[in-house]
Amino acid sequence: MSRKPADIARLERYGPDTSEYTLAIITDEDHAAQIQLEDGQVAWRSTLRYDKLYRETDPDTGKVRYRLEEIPAHQSGEHQLISLIAEGGRGAEFSELVLFGQRLITFDDRTGLVCEIRNENQLIPRHILMTGSGDEAFKGFKSEWATLKGDQMIVGSHGKNAREEWIKVLDRNYALESVDWHQYYQNMRTALGVGEQGYVTHEAAEWHPYRNQWLFFPRKISTTPFDEPVDEQERGGNTLIMANPDFTDIRTLEIGPRTPDRGISSFKLIPGHPSECIGLKSVEIGDRTETYLFCFDLEGNLLQEDTLIGRYKCEGVEIL
Repeated sequence: MSRKPADIARLERYGPDTSEYTLAIITDEDHAAQIQLEDGQVAWRSTLRYDKLYRETDPDTGKVRYRLEEIPAHQSGEHQLISLIAEGGRGAEFSELVLFGQRLITFDDRTGLVCEIRNENQLIPRHILMTGSGDEAFKGFKSEWATLKGDQMIVGSHGKNAREEWIKVLDRNYALESVDWHQYYQNMRTALGVGEQGYVTHEAAEWHPYRNQWLFFPRKISTTPFDEPVDEQERGGNTLIMANPDFTDIRTLEIGPRTPDRGISSFKLIPGHPSECIGLKSVEIGDRTETYLFCFDLEGNLLQEDTLIGRYKCEGVEIL
């Protein structure tokens, strides 16, 4: 019997009767990630937390709602991941989580490091992705989003400049291909109407194998040039992009109210319920950081309003 492609197997790990899930959520705390170990060695730390997510159906209306329940730290709900690899004095800035077969993978958006997470707190480096095509600069790839398409893992970046418009394609053995996605990113900018002066920042994307569609949920959308204070406080988006495989047919869908200082940093299709999604929204204003979890469906309905999960920045969520 032939094996299912990885993207479909990921969605079919649970059936339509599933109502309880375990989430993995990872932090990207930028400069705050640096620590000193007991032996005096400098290292970088990220927090991996686990939570429960419950799907509930109202018996009278049939409406679906999701409910988050935190697993306390003392009940193995929180673990520390330690990295000894940095670039420019920064490391362990993990921006996404993807379950690739049986392996939970995370990506350091500072160093380009690709790691497997084992035994809840062990980082196993597997690859270092380099910026752009991989040939032009000795700089780690700013990994921001990742998903499975067929038997490959696709890793992408913000898409704000030419280097960040390349994607990385990894197979199950971590063999690597770099692909220029300039036209795809440009088509998304055009669909959002940002014009030549504006920009779009991507940190969350999923390939939907049943719909044969790309789903992108931009973190920031602006019709004016980048201005950091304005970007932090006013450019958070609530517009989901739905595109055919070559991005020649794109439609957009607003999901819930727009909260200007919150932008989507990760989302996932929910196994067993592939028209429903879970996502993270991050706030990053100066030293203030917050993360919210929300759920929605691909018709535009909110299934869980923004729920504060911590006053730190999380940029990756996966369903285990």
